[in-house]
Amino acid sequence: MKGGSGTSYGKGYRVEREARGKLRQLGAVVFRSAGSHGVADLVALNPQLREVWLVQVKKAEAPKRESTLKRRFKALKELEGTYRVKACVYMKREGKYRFIEI
Repeated sequence: MKGGSGTSYGKGYRVEREARGKLRQLGAVVFRSAGSHGVADLVALNPQLREVWLVQVKKAEAPKRESTLKRRFKALKELEGTYRVKACVYMKREGKYRFIEI
């Protein structure tokens, strides 16, 4: 783990690990965004519920006003909706790497 457990990074990582564990308990397959510079820190696929969760993990306390929370994470909320899911592999075929639907 980068940084000590007492660092800000270490504390945030612990909370993220806790969230990942809880998502797994719910039956989800969880992917972590390395470096966490994107909109979501975790992407969880729950095959039983047929749901995808995009999760931003924060160690700080949530603001009391719902409007503040919604404004702060507007970019995350904008990703909500219905998507078509494609399963593919990225492999070499005929000498070139490409996405191949399976």
